[in-house]
Amino acid sequence: MSDEFNIAEYLSKETDINNVKERLFVFYNLLSGSLNEVNIYKFLLGMFDLTTDFEYYENPLVSIIIPVKNEYILTAFLLNSIHSYTKNIPYEIIIADDNSEDQTTGIENRFKNINVVKNDINKPGFLYNVSKAIKYARGKYILLLNNDMMVFDNYLDELLKVIEKYNDIGIVGSKNIGIDNKIMECGVFIDKDCNIKFGGEKEGIDFLDEKEYIDCDYCSGCSILFRKETWDKSGGFDENYAPAYYEDSDFALNVRHNLNLKSVCVPKSKIYHYRHVSYIKNVKSQITQLRNKNYFSKKWGKYLK
Repeated sequence: MSDEFNIAEYLSKETDINNVKERLFVFYNLLSGSLNEVNIYKFLLGMFDLTTDFEYYENPLVSIIIPVKNEYILTAFLLNSIHSYTKNIPYEIIIADDNSEDQTTGIENRFKNINVVKNDINKPGFLYNVSKAIKYARGKYILLLNNDMMVFDNYLDELLKVIEKYNDIGIVGSKNIGIDNKIMECGVFIDKDCNIKFGGEKEGIDFLDEKEYIDCDYCSGCSILFRKETWDKSGGFDENYAPAYYEDSDFALNVRHNLNLKSVCVPKSKIYHYRHVSYIKNVKSQITQLRNKNYFSKKWGKYLK
């Protein structure tokens, strides 16, 4: 997985589009084995017309919210993949911008008919950034997508199929795939000590595809779909978790135990995920993660098996 991390890290730091294209070309031609088999680099190389026009819908069914902090090139790849693979579904794009300083500034001039919602500068971080953007959403459904991802065929159709079919489901999540064609996550499970386990981790890309959905404790907030009504009724993210960590798992347990709606993963909805590019870990974030884990444990420990 070191090659995956290196290319993702490179994409997150490089700002010259020509340098990125040259580097991806080298990777695609020189790497062999599973990385090349995924064909991800060939896909990226075809995505350098970064001025896509999105269709405007007066009444979108889905509001796709993408929280970002810089990383313009990754965001551009994601937007191009959404444009390519989201068909026959009225949707809107909302870029939740946590006060970026790179080319993300002015992104609405490169991608037509997207909405940019700037986060409050005195409330930085994922939690506040997403919560503010959702206030501007016009869709019946909210789809949260990290910008270090790329979508492929039927990713949204499969999520909508499940959540519209079952009244007892409140949150649906995608199967996250690494560029080695192995599963990173197919639902997440939490034990009584609040340790987490990623369902299907390191299994092949088609693992559990025969299942309509998989019951789980939660799906990571990097790729989840839920009704805006569910968000409003639940109160959204608990601000005690600000700036980030455990807010998505808390949201899922809140929806389950207070609204009686469960979280499931939909294996046929597949999204490639670089992971840990959008929010890079450091000592400060590790302290925050431990603090939030303790708060989560006190709040939900009695419900965990």
